[in-house]
Amino acid sequence: MTPIFVLGLQRSGTTWMANQLAALPSVAGVEAADHRGVHESIFFSHFARAFGPWSDLEARVRFAQAFVLSDYGQLLGLTPETLALAVHEASSYADVFRHVMDAHARVKGASAWVEKSPHHTLMFAQIARAFPDARFVLVHRRTEGMILSRLHGFDRTPAKGLRRWADIARGAVVNTLYGRFLRRIARRSECFFLTYEDLHADDGALRRSLIGFLGVSGAPEQMESRYEANTSFAKVAKRPLGTVDRVVMFAAIGAGYLMPLWLLLLVQRWRDGRRGIDWPDWCWKRTGYHPARHKVRLKPPAAA
Repeated sequence: MTPIFVLGLQRSGTTWMANQLAALPSVAGVEAADHRGVHESIFFSHFARAFGPWSDLEARVRFAQAFVLSDYGQLLGLTPETLALAVHEASSYADVFRHVMDAHARVKGASAWVEKSPHHTLMFAQIARAFPDARFVLVHRRTEGMILSRLHGFDRTPAKGLRRWADIARGAVVNTLYGRFLRRIARRSECFFLTYEDLHADDGALRRSLIGFLGVSGAPEQMESRYEANTSFAKVAKRPLGTVDRVVMFAAIGAGYLMPLWLLLLVQRWRDGRRGIDWPDWCWKRTGYHPARHKVRLKPPAAA
Protein backbone atom coordinates (compact mmCIF):
# COMPACT_ATOMS: atom_id res chain seq x y z
CA MET A 1 0.00 0.00 0.00
CA THR A 2 1.22 3.50 -0.80
CA PRO A 3 0.91 5.93 2.14
CA ILE A 4 -0.18 9.43 1.13
CA PHE A 5 0.06 12.29 3.62
CA VAL A 6 -1.59 15.66 2.93
CA LEU A 7 0.25 18.45 4.75
CA GLY A 8 -0.54 22.12 5.17
CA LEU A 9 -1.86 24.71 7.56
CA GLN A 10 -5.48 24.68 8.75
CA ARG A 11 -7.93 26.51 6.46
CA SER A 12 -5.61 26.02 3.48
CA GLY A 13 -7.54 23.36 1.57
CA THR A 14 -6.05 20.21 3.10
CA THR A 15 -9.46 18.63 3.77
CA TRP A 16 -10.62 19.42 0.24
CA MET A 17 -7.47 17.89 -1.21
CA ALA A 18 -7.74 14.77 0.94
CA ASN A 19 -11.41 14.37 0.03
CA GLN A 20 -10.57 14.55 -3.67
CA LEU A 21 -7.94 11.86 -3.26
CA ALA A 22 -10.27 9.66 -1.19
CA ALA A 23 -12.85 9.92 -3.99
CA LEU A 24 -10.53 7.83 -6.18
CA PRO A 25 -11.40 4.10 -5.94
CA SER A 26 -7.70 3.32 -5.60
CA VAL A 27 -7.23 5.50 -2.50
CA ALA A 28 -8.78 4.76 0.90
CA GLY A 29 -9.49 7.46 3.45
CA VAL A 30 -10.91 7.37 6.96
CA GLU A 31 -14.03 9.45 6.41
CA ALA A 32 -16.87 10.85 8.49
CA ALA A 33 -19.77 13.03 7.40
CA ASP A 34 -19.64 15.03 10.64
CA HIS A 35 -15.99 15.80 9.90
CA ARG A 36 -16.80 16.80 6.31
CA GLY A 37 -14.81 13.96 4.83
CA VAL A 38 -11.35 12.63 5.62
CA HIS A 39 -10.92 12.63 9.39
CA GLU A 40 -7.71 13.87 11.02
CA SER A 41 -5.82 11.12 12.82
CA ILE A 42 -3.49 13.44 14.80
CA PHE A 43 -1.62 10.18 15.27
CA PHE A 44 1.99 11.37 15.24
CA SER A 45 1.38 14.77 16.81
CA HIS A 46 -0.76 13.41 19.66
CA PHE A 47 -1.19 9.65 20.06
CA ALA A 48 2.46 8.77 19.40
CA ARG A 49 3.67 11.43 21.86
CA ALA A 50 1.16 11.41 24.71
CA PHE A 51 1.72 8.11 26.47
CA GLY A 52 5.48 7.56 26.63
CA PRO A 53 8.22 5.77 24.67
CA TRP A 54 7.33 2.70 22.66
CA SER A 55 9.77 0.62 24.72
CA ASP A 56 7.53 1.11 27.79
CA LEU A 57 4.83 -1.60 27.94
CA GLU A 58 2.52 0.56 30.04
CA ALA A 59 2.84 3.36 27.49
CA ARG A 60 1.80 0.96 24.71
CA VAL A 61 -1.19 -0.21 26.71
CA ARG A 62 -2.31 3.35 27.49
CA PHE A 63 -1.89 4.32 23.85
CA ALA A 64 -3.90 1.35 22.62
CA GLN A 65 -6.82 1.89 24.95
CA ALA A 66 -7.02 5.55 23.91
CA PHE A 67 -6.61 5.00 20.17
CA VAL A 68 -9.11 2.15 19.87
CA LEU A 69 -11.76 4.33 21.55
CA SER A 70 -10.95 7.46 19.53
CA ASP A 71 -13.23 8.52 16.70
CA TYR A 72 -10.47 7.63 14.26
CA GLY A 73 -10.13 4.14 15.73
CA GLN A 74 -13.91 3.70 15.67
CA LEU A 75 -14.11 4.77 12.02
CA LEU A 76 -11.35 2.28 11.22
CA GLY A 77 -13.48 -0.42 12.83
CA LEU A 78 -10.77 -1.30 15.33
CA THR A 79 -11.52 -3.63 18.22
CA PRO A 80 -9.40 -4.05 21.36
CA GLU A 81 -8.32 -7.46 20.07
CA THR A 82 -7.26 -6.37 16.59
CA LEU A 83 -5.37 -3.34 17.87
CA ALA A 84 -3.73 -5.33 20.66
CA LEU A 85 -2.44 -7.76 18.06
CA ALA A 86 -1.10 -4.90 15.92
CA VAL A 87 0.64 -3.38 18.95
CA HIS A 88 2.09 -6.77 19.90
CA GLU A 89 3.61 -7.27 16.43
CA ALA A 90 4.84 -3.69 15.93
CA SER A 91 8.20 -2.19 16.82
CA SER A 92 7.07 1.45 16.86
CA TYR A 93 4.03 3.69 16.85
CA ALA A 94 4.51 4.18 13.11
CA ASP A 95 4.34 0.40 12.58
CA VAL A 96 0.93 0.32 14.27
CA PHE A 97 -0.38 3.13 12.09
CA ARG A 98 0.87 1.43 8.95
CA HIS A 99 -0.72 -1.86 9.99
CA VAL A 100 -4.20 -0.41 10.63
CA MET A 101 -4.17 1.85 7.57
CA ASP A 102 -2.99 -0.94 5.24
CA ALA A 103 -5.74 -3.16 6.62
CA HIS A 104 -8.30 -0.39 6.00
CA ALA A 105 -7.10 0.02 2.40
CA ARG A 106 -7.34 -3.74 1.77
CA VAL A 107 -10.93 -3.78 3.00
CA LYS A 108 -11.71 -0.91 0.62
CA GLY A 109 -9.99 -2.67 -2.28
CA ALA A 110 -7.54 0.24 -2.61
CA SER A 111 -3.82 0.28 -3.40
CA ALA A 112 -3.09 3.42 -1.35
CA TRP A 113 -4.41 5.31 1.68
CA VAL A 114 -4.54 9.00 2.51
CA GLU A 115 -4.07 10.71 5.88
CA LYS A 116 -4.60 14.41 6.57
CA SER A 117 -3.65 16.18 9.79
CA PRO A 118 -2.37 19.78 9.68
CA HIS A 119 -0.67 19.08 13.04
CA HIS A 120 1.67 16.71 11.17
CA THR A 121 3.06 19.33 8.79
CA LEU A 122 6.14 20.28 10.81
CA MET A 123 6.74 16.58 11.57
CA PHE A 124 7.50 15.90 7.89
CA ALA A 125 11.05 14.65 8.48
CA GLN A 126 9.96 12.22 11.20
CA ILE A 127 7.10 10.81 9.13
CA ALA A 128 9.26 10.56 5.99
CA ARG A 129 11.81 8.48 7.91
CA ALA A 130 9.12 6.17 9.25
CA PHE A 131 7.45 5.80 5.81
CA PRO A 132 10.23 5.85 3.19
CA ASP A 133 7.76 4.86 0.45
CA ALA A 134 5.26 7.60 1.32
CA ARG A 135 4.12 10.40 -0.95
CA PHE A 136 3.40 13.87 0.44
CA VAL A 137 0.93 16.35 -1.02
CA LEU A 138 1.75 19.86 0.21
CA VAL A 139 -1.05 22.44 0.13
CA HIS A 140 -0.53 26.17 0.65
CA ARG A 141 -2.98 29.06 0.42
CA ARG A 142 -2.41 32.76 -0.20
CA THR A 143 -2.30 34.66 3.05
CA GLU A 144 -5.29 36.95 2.53
CA GLY A 145 -7.64 34.07 1.69
CA MET A 146 -6.38 31.99 4.60
CA ILE A 147 -6.82 34.87 7.06
CA LEU A 148 -10.35 35.62 5.88
CA SER A 149 -11.22 31.94 6.14
CA ARG A 150 -9.87 31.82 9.69
CA LEU A 151 -11.71 34.96 10.72
CA HIS A 152 -15.07 33.78 9.40
CA GLY A 153 -14.80 29.97 9.37
CA PHE A 154 -16.80 27.65 11.65
CA ASP A 155 -19.46 30.38 12.06
CA ARG A 156 -17.04 32.57 14.00
CA THR A 157 -17.69 36.23 14.65
CA PRO A 158 -14.41 38.05 13.94
CA ALA A 159 -12.85 40.06 16.74
CA LYS A 160 -12.59 43.83 16.44
CA GLY A 161 -9.88 46.42 16.95
CA LEU A 162 -6.51 45.40 18.37
CA ARG A 163 -7.54 41.80 18.87
CA ARG A 164 -8.54 41.50 15.22
CA TRP A 165 -5.24 42.97 14.06
CA ALA A 166 -3.35 40.63 16.39
CA ASP A 167 -5.21 37.68 14.84
CA ILE A 168 -4.38 38.93 11.34
CA ALA A 169 -0.71 39.49 12.18
CA ARG A 170 -0.35 36.08 13.80
CA GLY A 171 -2.05 34.34 10.89
CA ALA A 172 0.08 36.17 8.30
CA VAL A 173 3.36 35.34 10.04
CA VAL A 174 2.47 31.68 10.53
CA ASN A 175 1.17 31.24 6.96
CA THR A 176 4.32 32.84 5.54
CA LEU A 177 6.58 30.61 7.60
CA TYR A 178 4.59 27.49 6.73
CA GLY A 179 4.65 28.44 3.07
CA ARG A 180 8.42 28.77 3.17
CA PHE A 181 8.69 25.43 4.98
CA LEU A 182 6.46 23.66 2.47
CA ARG A 183 8.34 25.10 -0.51
CA ARG A 184 11.63 23.97 0.99
CA ILE A 185 10.55 20.35 1.47
CA ALA A 186 8.81 20.45 -1.94
CA ARG A 187 12.27 20.06 -3.49
CA ARG A 188 12.29 16.46 -2.34
CA SER A 189 11.27 13.76 -4.80
CA GLU A 190 8.50 12.38 -2.57
CA CYS A 191 6.67 15.74 -2.37
CA PHE A 192 4.12 17.41 -4.64
CA PHE A 193 3.44 21.08 -3.96
CA LEU A 194 0.26 22.85 -5.01
CA THR A 195 -1.71 25.90 -3.97
CA TYR A 196 -5.34 26.22 -3.01
CA GLU A 197 -5.75 28.78 -5.79
CA ASP A 198 -4.23 26.46 -8.42
CA LEU A 199 -6.58 23.71 -7.32
CA HIS A 200 -9.56 26.03 -7.72
CA ALA A 201 -8.45 26.99 -11.24
CA ASP A 202 -7.52 23.46 -12.31
CA ASP A 203 -9.07 22.20 -15.55
CA GLY A 204 -7.87 18.66 -14.83
CA ALA A 205 -4.20 18.99 -15.75
CA LEU A 206 -3.04 19.53 -12.16
CA ARG A 207 -5.01 16.57 -10.83
CA ARG A 208 -3.78 14.39 -13.69
CA SER A 209 -0.19 15.26 -12.79
CA LEU A 210 -0.92 14.52 -9.14
CA ILE A 211 -2.40 11.10 -9.94
CA GLY A 212 0.70 10.29 -11.98
CA PHE A 213 3.01 11.45 -9.20
CA LEU A 214 1.20 9.31 -6.63
CA GLY A 215 1.25 6.26 -8.89
CA VAL A 216 -2.42 5.46 -8.28
CA SER A 217 -5.10 4.63 -10.80
CA GLY A 218 -7.95 6.98 -11.60
CA ALA A 219 -8.95 9.98 -13.63
CA PRO A 220 -9.16 13.68 -12.72
CA GLU A 221 -12.93 13.73 -13.15
CA GLN A 222 -13.24 11.10 -10.39
CA MET A 223 -11.66 13.47 -7.89
CA GLU A 224 -14.90 15.06 -6.76
CA SER A 225 -15.38 15.38 -3.01
CA ARG A 226 -18.47 13.60 -1.73
CA TYR A 227 -18.83 16.11 1.11
CA GLU A 228 -20.11 19.63 1.46
CA ALA A 229 -17.26 22.11 1.47
CA ASN A 230 -16.31 23.63 4.81
CA THR A 231 -16.20 27.09 3.31
CA SER A 232 -16.76 30.61 4.57
CA PHE A 233 -16.70 32.11 1.07
CA ALA A 234 -20.15 33.74 1.31
CA LYS A 235 -19.17 35.62 4.46
CA VAL A 236 -15.71 36.47 3.16
CA ALA A 237 -17.07 37.94 -0.08
CA LYS A 238 -19.18 40.37 1.92
CA ARG A 239 -16.48 41.27 4.47
CA PRO A 240 -13.07 41.68 2.82
CA LEU A 241 -10.07 42.98 4.70
CA GLY A 242 -10.05 46.71 5.28
CA THR A 243 -7.18 49.12 4.63
CA VAL A 244 -5.69 48.84 8.12
CA ASP A 245 -6.19 45.05 8.06
CA ARG A 246 -4.16 44.82 4.86
CA VAL A 247 -1.39 47.07 6.20
CA VAL A 248 -1.09 44.81 9.24
CA MET A 249 -1.15 41.71 7.03
CA PHE A 250 1.59 42.89 4.66
CA ALA A 251 3.78 44.03 7.56
CA ALA A 252 3.39 40.60 9.17
CA ILE A 253 4.15 38.84 5.87
CA GLY A 254 7.38 40.85 5.69
CA ALA A 255 8.24 39.81 9.23
CA GLY A 256 7.56 36.19 8.27
CA TYR A 257 10.09 36.40 5.45
CA LEU A 258 12.70 37.93 7.75
CA MET A 259 12.39 35.23 10.43
CA PRO A 260 14.64 32.18 10.07
CA LEU A 261 12.78 28.92 9.48
CA TRP A 262 14.48 27.23 12.42
CA LEU A 263 12.62 29.70 14.64
CA LEU A 264 9.30 28.18 13.50
CA LEU A 265 10.37 24.74 14.67
CA LEU A 266 11.81 26.15 17.89
CA VAL A 267 8.56 27.97 18.72
CA GLN A 268 6.57 24.84 17.91
CA ARG A 269 8.68 22.74 20.30
CA TRP A 270 8.36 25.43 22.99
CA ARG A 271 4.57 25.50 22.59
CA ASP A 272 4.38 21.71 22.73
CA GLY A 273 6.43 21.65 25.91
CA ARG A 274 4.40 24.42 27.52
CA ARG A 275 0.94 23.17 26.59
CA GLY A 276 1.55 19.44 26.56
CA ILE A 277 -0.87 17.39 24.49
CA ASP A 278 -3.82 19.60 23.59
CA TRP A 279 -6.51 17.06 22.65
CA PRO A 280 -9.23 18.39 20.29
CA ASP A 281 -12.76 18.06 21.61
CA TRP A 282 -13.71 15.91 18.59
CA CYS A 283 -11.12 13.22 19.30
CA TRP A 284 -13.40 10.95 21.36
CA LYS A 285 -16.80 12.41 20.47
CA ARG A 286 -18.33 8.99 19.70
CA THR A 287 -17.28 7.19 22.89
CA GLY A 288 -16.84 9.98 25.45
CA TYR A 289 -13.46 8.57 26.42
CA HIS A 290 -10.57 10.74 27.60
CA PRO A 291 -7.23 9.43 28.95
CA ALA A 292 -7.31 11.86 31.86
CA ARG A 293 -10.67 10.55 33.09
CA HIS A 294 -10.73 6.84 32.25
CA LYS A 295 -8.60 3.91 33.32
CA VAL A 296 -9.69 1.29 30.81
CA ARG A 297 -7.11 -1.48 30.44
CA LEU A 298 -6.33 -3.26 27.19
CA LYS A 299 -4.90 -6.72 27.78
CA PRO A 300 -2.07 -7.54 25.38
CA PRO A 301 -2.29 -10.90 23.58
CA ALA A 302 -0.57 -13.89 25.15
CA ALA A 303 2.83 -14.74 23.78
CA ALA A 304 2.83 -17.53 21.20
